[in-house]
Amino acid sequence: MFGKRYRFLAAVLAAVLFTAVLSGCGKNGKDPKKDLPSSEGFTNDVCMRIGDIEVSYAEANVYLMSMREEVEALYGPEIWDLKFTSDGKAYSELMKERLLEKITYIKLVCAMADEYDVRLGNDEILNITDYTQQYLSNITEETAKKYGITEELVRSIYSDNVLAEKIYQTITLNADTSYSEAEVLRAKFDFIFLSRFYEDSEGNKTPFTSDDMRTLWTKAQSIRAEARAAKDFASYAKSVTEASSVEMTVGRADLPSKSRAAAFALKSGEISEIVEEEDGLYIFFCVSDKDEAATQAATEAKIEELAREYFNSKYEKWVNSVKIEINQALWDAM
Repeated sequence: MFGKRYRFLAAVLAAVLFTAVLSGCGKNGKDPKKDLPSSEGFTNDVCMRIGDIEVSYAEANVYLMSMREEVEALYGPEIWDLKFTSDGKAYSELMKERLLEKITYIKLVCAMADEYDVRLGNDEILNITDYTQQYLSNITEETAKKYGITEELVRSIYSDNVLAEKIYQTITLNADTSYSEAEVLRAKFDFIFLSRFYEDSEGNKTPFTSDDMRTLWTKAQSIRAEARAAKDFASYAKSVTEASSVEMTVGRADLPSKSRAAAFALKSGEISEIVEEEDGLYIFFCVSDKDEAATQAATEAKIEELAREYFNSKYEKWVNSVKIEINQALWDAM
């Protein structure tokens, strides 16, 4: 469910620069707790409830500012009105859904602190104090009052994010991260590709006939013989291949079954037989039967994947067991 955890600390500092353009937050310098719309069962400054945890409008907006800053930096302000779903949902609506997921995640994970006996250490508390002061030093007293940003609120947001990360790390220490060597092994190959399709006079991709395929196989056999005799397989491959590249660093799962069997049977310096796949013929040359850097990166990614799956299995139970309530009138005003 969560491919990344929410490392919020750096982004939230930059987000304050976008406070003045945030829609729905304390317009015209008014007290943000006054004249806010509210749904039945909510005080007007409570934006949502996650179980018995209340999230204020001000807190939700600090998170929203960070998300807004990140999105506009990538795509520009025109992104908000673009439609991204088949039912015409604007990106601004999708971002608010993401906002709900983010805040729910942080609050529910932090609620597990006692169960997993996780506390912030003195160094972490000192860092949070520094982050808080840096944040507050970038806004005027008028701006802080206008948007309901208090030292207590900023400190709480930083604390929640640091604590949530620490809880994640604590929980995943117990994850079973065992894996097989075959799952993470990455090998480097040069290859030659000959397509079994051609473009007809009308520009259509057309498969070879049986006769064409026999001719293609004869051509491939000749090319393989020349490749074996070549001093530099890669240079020769570039002169004959019909692919845009002649290099690949891959794992077993990245190749279709026939190519996988042929390529990963090779030792460094060996050339495969001709392999027929749905798109054409391949000849592989094994540059390295174990690329150390790529294998290490794949190993780290695999361990993180297994840890994340372990954590998510627990998180799904938490989120499915709690009632999430939205102050819809206030939510719509954001």
